[in-house]
Amino acid sequence: MRCASCGAHRFPARPRCDRCWSTEFEWARASGRGIVHSFAVMHRVYHPAFKDYAPYNFAVIELDEGPRMLASVVDCPNDRIQVGMPVEAVFDDLTEEAALVRFRPR
Repeated sequence: MRCASCGAHRFPARPRCDRCWSTEFEWARASGRGIVHSFAVMHRVYHPAFKDYAPYNFAVIELDEGPRMLASVVDCPNDRIQVGMPVEAVFDDLTEEAALVRFRPR
């Protein structure tokens, strides 16, 4: 979502722009590129559903368009993830209607 008044991107989608407070918007295709802004690696299993994935990472990805989102970094060992690392989006199809976005190094 991009503000039609000032051009700022919004994520997640919401009724008003954070920058100019406008309610005008348009849908815009994102590049799918960004950088790792921050990350952590979970070693402890807090829920049984994650036992086969530990240790697993989660990262705050700052998209080239500005917004930040939480996702995991794939195709990269946990000890190789770095703040500032360039990444690109990849999608895991969960069902015909739903996909999960993750990021891989670029």
